[in-house]
Amino acid sequence: MNNRRALYLGICVAAVCLFSSPSAQPIPVSYAVRLASATVYDTRARDEDTVHASLTVFVNGERKGVSIWDGKAWDGSRIEGRRWITGLHLFGTAPVSNVSNVNNVDNVSNLQVSTGRLQDTDTVQIVFEMLNASIEPSSANHESAAARIQQSACTGGDGGSAWECLAPQASSILGGWSIGGCDGLVAADKLQYTAMQLRRKTETGETVTATNIYRASDAPAGCGNSIYGVAVTIARQ
Repeated sequence: MNNRRALYLGICVAAVCLFSSPSAQPIPVSYAVRLASATVYDTRARDEDTVHASLTVFVNGERKGVSIWDGKAWDGSRIEGRRWITGLHLFGTAPVSNVSNVNNVDNVSNLQVSTGRLQDTDTVQIVFEMLNASIEPSSANHESAAARIQQSACTGGDGGSAWECLAPQASSILGGWSIGGCDGLVAADKLQYTAMQLRRKTETGETVTATNIYRASDAPAGCGNSIYGVAVTIARQ
């Protein structure tokens, strides 16, 4: 009887300790965010666009990192650089010397930023802008545009884009830039996630891919109505 009473007592004590102890906190996770590719359905300038792009990640409103595209791109058939015509374009160069063997090319974007280690309560904002520009923007230009997008009330994220809200603000987003002619934004977005959302979406190894279509922001007469499809990926590091 005493042994049975002691056993019951031990079980009760263990149960009390289990339910009264604080729950274990998940291990913080870091993510690699990449501006992976763009499909050009129509250009803003006639025949071809001269593309510049940057990617910025904010965590809880603070900038964690920025990546400005170096102009090296692979379009699936040749090295193309900044001058883009209609078709698929990847941010980065083919990692094999035999560039004609496209089926074996595993392109890795050189436009990527790490979030750093995130707690589930953190909020992540992914901001990018792409534009056609004849004069190369400075890093300060890219950073100011990203800050304006991040501070705007426009927000996309899980299955949505902020572009329809951002496109009418294109001229103010690029305020202070040296632009003219058919220069201007062809795509921009602010994708917002909680760290818990990302944890759940990637917990079995999946990569989050956000793909959206970006139709022309206001352009001067004589310019084209650009249409770009852009893919952003988020994967655990």
